[in-house]
Amino acid sequence: MIRGEGTEVIHGVTPQDVFDFVIDPAQYTKADTKIIWVTKLADTSDGMIAREDGTFLGLGFAKGSVITRYRWRIPHRIDVTLEHGFIRGLSAWFDIEEIEGGTRITHVEEVDFGWGPLGWLHDVCIARWWQASVRQEVAEIARLLRDGERGEGLRAI
Repeated sequence: MIRGEGTEVIHGVTPQDVFDFVIDPAQYTKADTKIIWVTKLADTSDGMIAREDGTFLGLGFAKGSVITRYRWRIPHRIDVTLEHGFIRGLSAWFDIEEIEGGTRITHVEEVDFGWGPLGWLHDVCIARWWQASVRQEVAEIARLLRDGERGEGLRAI
């Protein structure tokens, strides 16, 4: 399993601002280098089922899709888990916490490609890329929000 994590403090924004940005595919895909687009397939009582189209290692020719379940507690938490795809497991979450003068966002992604006995070699080869990608994603979310970008929240999906 590979784990990546990033945390940023964003002054001058509310937890709702951060939630609305992250859940809006047009905004989120500006920050995440792995995700090309997120398409809602169905509503659930606490979130949605979605198709996430992405690229592997940021390579345009290495594309794929997974089906994920989003669960949220607006505006403080978004959990994303794998429902179906070519990987064995995916668990990701956003913790969005109000602090004095702004908001702290923590994002974690854990992925298990499950590629048999040689899977450990694959994981070793891409672990640094994955970890840097998640840190960069959170930093870019923070930068865009600091620059005044905002998302449409649930209206966007």
